Amino acid sequence: MNRFFLLTLLTLLMACQQDPDPADRQQAEPEAQSTTPTAHRPNPWKNAGCELVTDTEVAELFHFEPYEATLNTRTLPDKGFCLRSWNKPDWKERESNNEKVGANYLEPKNTLVLQVFDYGTPEIAAAQFDIIKKDRRNTYEKDVPGLGDDAVWSSSTTTLVVKHEHLVLNVTLEHKDSPIDNLPMAKKVAEIALNKM
Repeated sequence: MNRFFLLTLLTLLMACQQDPDPADRQQAEPEAQSTTPTAHRPNPWKNAGCELVTDTEVAELFHFEPYEATLNTRTLPDKGFCLRSWNKPDWKERESNNEKVGANYLEPKNTLVLQVFDYGTPEIAAAQFDIIKKDRRNTYEKDVPGLGDDAVWSSSTTTLVVKHEHLVLNVTLEHKDSPIDNLPMAKKVAEIALNKM
């Protein structure tokens, strides 16, 4: 009964509305379009993810020589993405340890992943960030004050997520063996990137 009543009411409302004269509508539309600014902001990092933090900056920040540490940098086309890996100073000992039966695995490489997600407007980015903070709180357990518009950290994924205007920056760092110990350096990486954003 309620559905029938609502359907009838909507039909009556639509019938009562008169369509403006098409000539009037054509004159009004260009005027509205010219005064309405485009809300979507560009993502300058779409194909420049590795420019946010350069190889040189990574080498200086983590104190290694790129050639000696076998620095490897990779990007993805049409994405704000950069993956870097380089050997830890004791990588040979770690690999030797990993070959022993029953030994705890020790990662021989450092990994740094930068990703920039473009949400078009600060409002949409804020809404998406709020979803992370509310619905994924078990993963992103730590608020990180003083970084971007808002930031959270996940020890389980060693990822720092930072909202900056209409963009969201993800910094995933596997440098220290203890996940939480990666946060201070992830913050430094994010600060370099944010200064350019």
